[in-house]
Amino acid sequence: MASAIANGIIKANVVNAYNIYLFDKNTDQYCKFDPSCNRAESLSEAFKAVDYVFLSVKPQNIKDVLASLKDLDYTNKTFISICAGITINSIEKALPNAKIIRTMPNTPLMIGQGVTAICKNDNVGDGEFEFVKSIFSSSGYVTEIAENDINSLTAITSSSPAYIFLFAKSMLEGANKLGFEYQDTLKMICNTLIGSANLILSSDKSLDELIAMVKSPNGTTEKALNVFEEKNFLDIVSQAMLACTKRAEELSKLN
Repeated sequence: MASAIANGIIKANVVNAYNIYLFDKNTDQYCKFDPSCNRAESLSEAFKAVDYVFLSVKPQNIKDVLASLKDLDYTNKTFISICAGITINSIEKALPNAKIIRTMPNTPLMIGQGVTAICKNDNVGDGEFEFVKSIFSSSGYVTEIAENDINSLTAITSSSPAYIFLFAKSMLEGANKLGFEYQDTLKMICNTLIGSANLILSSDKSLDELIAMVKSPNGTTEKALNVFEEKNFLDIVSQAMLACTKRAEELSKLN
């Protein structure tokens, strides 16, 4: 996700690559970034060189990173966290009075079509907040929400690409059972997903009305939808989203 953000803002000319400083203990990760980005020798070197600090680590590693930063001068720094379940308050405990922006992007950001939820603490100025919003809007859609809602939104936007990928995978497996090869059907399935999503966004019809447009009484689509209903498809998706939200809340309590 860090490379997607960095490469996205470089491509959109929001920030020049030579103004971006990278630090990762695993230097193999640097190959994912624009080669013009700076490779810092230490966390402190990268930190001192920038005004905006992206905390792009796994949630279970955030405590160690914050511990390394707390003794550095962060007075004029703005921190941007993309860590699932990590609250602004938990970061404030490690970095009192810091400017903190919490974000929840998703992986389509890698191709400039992401969705990012964003919120901030009171220490962040309007100009700083708008700049960070512009970073994410250069790679997709940005929505400003209350932090209390961000764990629930994880199930709707951040984790949901995996649901779509799984649905596409299941359709590919179904196509294979019908005798079609992977490459024959992949583009058809993906373009059907894209077209259907765009139809939802462009139409003034409800989702039920759009479904009714496709199916006819006792027709092929109705038979398919009957199986989804018999297998409780809608309930399965709802339960999965609740499990996702629950885990995000559990991560929040751990930090």
